Order: sequence, then structure tokens, then C-alpha cells
Amino acid sequence: MAGKRKNFFMVDNRIFECGLKPRDIAVYCFLCRCMNRESNVAFPSRRDIANGCGIRKEETVDKAIKALLEKDLIEKFHRYTNVGDYGSNVYRLKM
Repeated sequence: MAGKRKNFFMVDNRIFECGLKPRDIAVYCFLCRCMNRESNVAFPSRRDIANGCGIRKEETVDKAIKALLEKDLIEKFHRYTNVGDYGSNVYRLKM
């Protein structure tokens, strides 16, 4: 159907071979969902990630991000606003 929005996203198969916890897989999938397909970059806030994954605490998101970094599935960069304030992180998925 032409013009119809595609409601799916791709997930690297190796995510299920890394020994991750379910919360880590959920966060990875959420980042895939938010990712720009040309640059493999996503920049949702910790709160958006938590809400999107049904996670109550942002600290739990931090633990999942740490696990994904340790497994070399993502890279994390700090983003700053035009006035130099800290913004949301930028995540590059390694696919």
C-alpha cells in the first residue's frame, strides 16, 4: 500500500546471543525503534526510554545502557544544546 507508514524496525540477531537481561534487550529494541536508519543514531531521553520500555526508574535504563556499552552493541555520546547545556545522550547502534 503506497503511502502507508511502515510500523516495524529491525533488530540485530546477535542481541539474543549476548547474555543480556530482558530490560537490556527492551532498551536496545527501543533504541532501534528510535534510530535514524541512515546514520544508526538515536537520541531519546532516559525518561522516554523508560516510558517506552515500561521501566519505572531511569537508573534501570542506565544499567541497561551500561550493559549494551559493555557488549559493544552501542556507543554513547553526550549532546549539548546551543547554549552549552547538557542535552540528551546520542546513541549509535553498531549494526
